[in-house]
Amino acid sequence: DFIIQAWTRPGPFRFEGKHFHYRFVNPWVLPLQKPHPPIWIPGLISPETVVWTAQHKYPYVALATMLKPTRELWNMYAKIAADQGYQAGPENFGYLQPVFCHETDEKAAEFGKAFLFGGGFSHFARPEWMFPPGYNSKEATRRLASQFANPNLPGRSTVDHDPENEAEVQELKRRLYDSYPDWQKQGQIVTGSPKTLVKKLRYIFEVLRPGIFSFWLDGPVPLKDRRTCVKLLGEEVVPALREIAKEMGLTSPFEIKPGTRPMPASGKYEPIGNAELLETSA
Repeated sequence: DFIIQAWTRPGPFRFEGKHFHYRFVNPWVLPLQKPHPPIWIPGLISPETVVWTAQHKYPYVALATMLKPTRELWNMYAKIAADQGYQAGPENFGYLQPVFCHETDEKAAEFGKAFLFGGGFSHFARPEWMFPPGYNSKEATRRLASQFANPNLPGRSTVDHDPENEAEVQELKRRLYDSYPDWQKQGQIVTGSPKTLVKKLRYIFEVLRPGIFSFWLDGPVPLKDRRTCVKLLGEEVVPALREIAKEMGLTSPFEIKPGTRPMPASGKYEPIGNAELLETSA
């Protein structure tokens, strides 16, 4: 509420909200977009965020989460949306995922490893600093623990390490790189030549049906190869994905205003994504 007022209401004014109180607010510049810029809500797998986002009819953007829990939460969103009187569609959902493209599958896979220890699954801080007690609900914490635990490394999370201990850091690198094939198989890191990437991303589109898709390129990748990745994505991958999205009817929030899609005549909301395809490939 405060952000929307700061975007749309000339100051000075006083703001008294549920959690924040400001005696003097005086925005000296307002956005060019009217009435205000689009609002998209990012999240990991916190159900509370999903419920709040659906109630406000904002698009929910999943941040590099696994396909199965992502689809589960999106259907939670759809149920809340139905309670609010609208059918959730592709325009209500976005997906951010690490994507690495190169001339060959082998080169792309090699540079994709950089994400594992370059701001990706290794993270920048210990879990107790990133998610202190009370920061998330018990349900969100349970989902996060599942999200960041490697099933091939029993009893040890990939975020549980001491960044100041060199031996632990090197051990973490080894464990992360050993788990790299599993991250790729789960779709947590998507790599390949343009042709391979289009095939892999089409599968993600079919499973989740997002109206928004964002590429995440992170880690210590040489500038030349980073530029190659961006060039191939822009010239070959993105145009192909736009055609796929058009073919599949994946409408964006720029095409259909989120929250305006009517409920089916049956009065029951349509499930989001393709559960059968997800289970078949598991």
